[in-house]
Amino acid sequence: MGAGLCSADFRQLRTPPPAPAASSKGSQLLCHINGGTVACASVGNQAIFYQTSTVKKLKHLEGHGGPITCVLADDKAIYSGSVDKTVRKWNPQDATVLHVMQGHSEPVWALAMASGFLFSSSQDKTIKQWDPKTGTLLATLQGHLGPVKQILVVDAVLLSASEDAQVKKWNPKSGALLASLEGHRSEVACMLAAGGELFTGSMDTTIKHWDIQGGVLQDTWEGHEDLVTCLLAMNGCIWSGSRDRTIRQWDQKDGTMLTILEGHFHGVTCLLAAEGSLLSGSGDRTIRQWDPRDGSMVATLEGRTGITCLLDCGEAFFSGLARGYPLRFPPPRMPPGDVHRSTSTPRGRGVVEERNVDAAGDEAISLAKAEAEAARGCSADQPEATQGSGAPEA
Repeated sequence: MGAGLCSADFRQLRTPPPAPAASSKGSQLLCHINGGTVACASVGNQAIFYQTSTVKKLKHLEGHGGPITCVLADDKAIYSGSVDKTVRKWNPQDATVLHVMQGHSEPVWALAMASGFLFSSSQDKTIKQWDPKTGTLLATLQGHLGPVKQILVVDAVLLSASEDAQVKKWNPKSGALLASLEGHRSEVACMLAAGGELFTGSMDTTIKHWDIQGGVLQDTWEGHEDLVTCLLAMNGCIWSGSRDRTIRQWDQKDGTMLTILEGHFHGVTCLLAAEGSLLSGSGDRTIRQWDPRDGSMVATLEGRTGITCLLDCGEAFFSGLARGYPLRFPPPRMPPGDVHRSTSTPRGRGVVEERNVDAAGDEAISLAKAEAEAARGCSADQPEATQGSGAPEA
C-alpha cells in the first residue's frame, strides 16, 4: 500500500453555501461529539451533524439569528456562540434548543468549560460566566480593552486573549483577575498550553513564551513575517503557522528555530498532529502532510475553497472549508524512512476524484480527472501520495 494521503480519499459533503457573514471571524468550525458524530458550524446560521463513518447528514441545529462562530460539546450537550450575540445549549439527541443565553452586546467569539462553568468571550470586550445546567448568567469578567477572541482553560485557570494585545489570567470559580500578561504589540491571535507553559502568537509576528503560574514572559521568538495564526506542540517542539505562508518549528525549551516548512501559496490557518505526521491547512485550498522528522512534504490534498480547521475523529479526519463544505479523509500514513520525499511543490495538479454526499447521504462518485488518476496510479485499492500541487486558480 502506498504512503501518504490520496485525493481519492477526500470526501466532499455537498451542503448549501452559507449566508454572507461580513465579520464572522472563526465561524468555520468543527466539533467532535461522542457517538461517532461531528458537528459542522459553518453553514449559514445553523450547524449540521454528520456521521463520522458514513458522512451521512443526521441533524440540523437551527435557531441562531446570525452565523455560528464557535461550538463546544460535553457529555450531555452542545453549546454554540453566534454573531447574534447569544449562546445556545442544544440537546444532541433531537437537536432541540435547551437554553438561549443572552447577555452579550456584541458577537460571541469563543466558548470554554472550566470548573463546572461555561464561559463565553465577545466582541463587547467581556467574558461571561454561565451555569451550563440552567443557562443562568452568573458573572461578567471585565478588564480587556478590546474584543476577546480566544479563551483557553489550563489547570483550572481561564486564559483570555484579546485585540488589546494582552492575555489575562482568571480564577474560573470566582471570576477574579489573577494576572495580565503584557508584551505583545498587537492582537493576540492564538494560544497554546504545553508542559505547564503558555505560548502565544500575535499579529506583531512574534511568538511569546510565558510561565503560566507566575505570568512571567520567558522569551520572544522572532522569524515570521506576518500574523501568527496557529500553534501546535509536537515531539518536544512548538510548530507555528502564519499568514506569511510558512510553518516554523521551534525548540520548546530554548526557542531555537529548527525548520521552515514552505509550500503553501496562501496563509496557513490550522495545524494538527496526526499518526506521526504534521497536517496543515491553508487559504490555498490545500491540506498538506509533512514528515516532522525532516520537514519534508509527504502529500497534498486539494479542496474547493480555503481550509479553515482540522479535526481528528479517530477513525477519520475532517476539515472545514471557507464556504461551509466539510471534507472527510482517512488517517494519514507515513512513508518508510528510506523513501525519498521532496519539499518541492510541482506545478501539476493532483486532485483526481471527489466523493460527494448529497442531502440524503447517498454517495455519488465523480471520476473527474480520472485520466490524471490513471497516470499517477492512484486508486482506491492502492493510493499513492500526492507530492504537491500548483497554486489554486482564483
